[in-house]
Amino acid sequence: IPTATSFRTFTVTNLDARRKQLKEAGHRVSFTHLIAHAIARAATEQMPVMALHFAEIDGKPHVIDDGAVHLGIAVDVEKKGGGRTLMVPVIRDAGRLTFPQFLDAFNDLIARARENKLTADDLQGANVSLTNPGGIGTVASVPRLMNGQGTIVATGSIGYPPGMANVDPARLNELGVDKVMTMTSTYDHRVIQGAECGSFLRRIGQRL
Repeated sequence: IPTATSFRTFTVTNLDARRKQLKEAGHRVSFTHLIAHAIARAATEQMPVMALHFAEIDGKPHVIDDGAVHLGIAVDVEKKGGGRTLMVPVIRDAGRLTFPQFLDAFNDLIARARENKLTADDLQGANVSLTNPGGIGTVASVPRLMNGQGTIVATGSIGYPPGMANVDPARLNELGVDKVMTMTSTYDHRVIQGAECGSFLRRIGQRL
């Protein structure tokens, strides 16, 4: 697939504060939950072009519009015999779910992925995907885009800029230094243009 990648770095101060409020209210909500929902909503309501994908039908190129964002969530799964594999279960029409509905669907798929209970249908039909290498400290990455998808979004690690990690947090507040996260969107350049992808990342940042 002829791809290109856009990068955007966000401050996550507000996101972090909202997540803490949710956790204090008894909700088990991760950064990935919030980011995934923001991606699905942005692609559904503002940038549906990001879910378009390419197909060759009878030898002719076509742009396919599914009319919904089917969001694939990359899950690192430990295999029974040792080793690891990557599975990508799909949340159907993710951008039209309320956040509680989305949370339930997300958690159900992740639990079944780790219990090896996913069906073939659970793993098919993603047109937008999210992967989170930031969970192991990766700052930014350019993941591989699979056939049938318009874009794959990757989130980097959340933290203070390099060189700031050991500074007293109170001092960081005085200096106005925020935690940041870099997000990339690798997209099919036959279907999606750079300005559209840039706008998509901006919309996600606004939601977060």
